[in-house]
Amino acid sequence: MPRTIRVTSVLIASAALLGGCAYLQPEKTGQAEGREYTVTVKNTLAKERFAPILIVGDADDTKIWVGKYVSTQAHTQFTTGNPGPLAGVLGGDQGQPGGLGIGGEVTFKFRTHARKARITAMVHPDYTPDNYVTALVDLSAGGTTLLERFDIGDDEKRYTVQKVGPAGSVTIR
Repeated sequence: MPRTIRVTSVLIASAALLGGCAYLQPEKTGQAEGREYTVTVKNTLAKERFAPILIVGDADDTKIWVGKYVSTQAHTQFTTGNPGPLAGVLGGDQGQPGGLGIGGEVTFKFRTHARKARITAMVHPDYTPDNYVTALVDLSAGGTTLLERFDIGDDEKRYTVQKVGPAGSVTIR
């Protein structure tokens, strides 16, 4: 194979891989505007980790939950860990600092004009295939909010959201 064809093939493959990595990340709109908050998310689960965390200012919860179940985009995040589709439909101020290990915590900066923020993440399916955590945080109040765990019921063929219990905390400074 001639050298120019090999080089061109490698460049095309590299561009495709980089494009694929960008697809797995949520949109990052509006993060340069508004008040800056320091957000700390803590995982208190004994044996499970969180997949990528999504934070959205002024999230429209009707685009996350539909009746007693979750939207298609939320289902994608809660079962695959990919927050991109959910971030895409929520719009607004978004950020995703990555996963969170067992008993770990992550601190990141978040800018928004919003008064409230919704945080969501998949509970990694090492033990349970369809659980997620979420919290609605009052940014103006600051302080600590419980991060609650839910089961969407796919593996039980129930297809309704049920609260499982506490899973951590979110602290705003």
